[in-house]
Amino acid sequence: MYFPEDMNFQYFFFDTYPGYFLQVLPIALTAGILYALCRGRRRSRGSAGGAVWPALFVCYLTGLICLTLLIKIIGDIYYYLFYHMPSGSRYFQFVFEYDLIPDFFLHFGSENLGNILMYLPFGVLYPQFSRRAGWGRTVAAGLTVSLAIELVQPLFGRSFDINDIILNGIGVILSAAVYFALNAALRRRR
Repeated sequence: MYFPEDMNFQYFFFDTYPGYFLQVLPIALTAGILYALCRGRRRSRGSAGGAVWPALFVCYLTGLICLTLLIKIIGDIYYYLFYHMPSGSRYFQFVFEYDLIPDFFLHFGSENLGNILMYLPFGVLYPQFSRRAGWGRTVAAGLTVSLAIELVQPLFGRSFDINDIILNGIGVILSAAVYFALNAALRRRR
């Protein structure tokens, strides 16, 4: 991987989206493995794929919650583990900031694209987790998760943003549409 001269490990790991992903990955994988182990004890029969997909959804959901609500706390834990000293960051809780005006289309940037991409896996993984999920239920579940996270964010020092909910919804709608269209096409071929 190419690093510009001014980008060091600390900047990459603590201040970039790939670094945030790496911070959350061990927690998400642990949650998925624990879910698979607990589910495996209850259901001894079944296909391996039937056990892997729901565990992947749990990994994804755990990662999503960590990235959107707990990334600052997780980053500070890693900072302490790496440097054996506090990061010096300050926490602001109960910051009641609300952006209720949809204006993402005025300045569509990498953060907006990230909000769409962050919810693309939901439309594919949720139907594997919940067998009764159709296209509508998948979209409704994705929007519900997005809304719940946005409602809780002001308690963790972040703002509520209607743009995030809209963009997350676009990600779920796109991926669910592709997933269910491909699923229907494969069924027709059989």
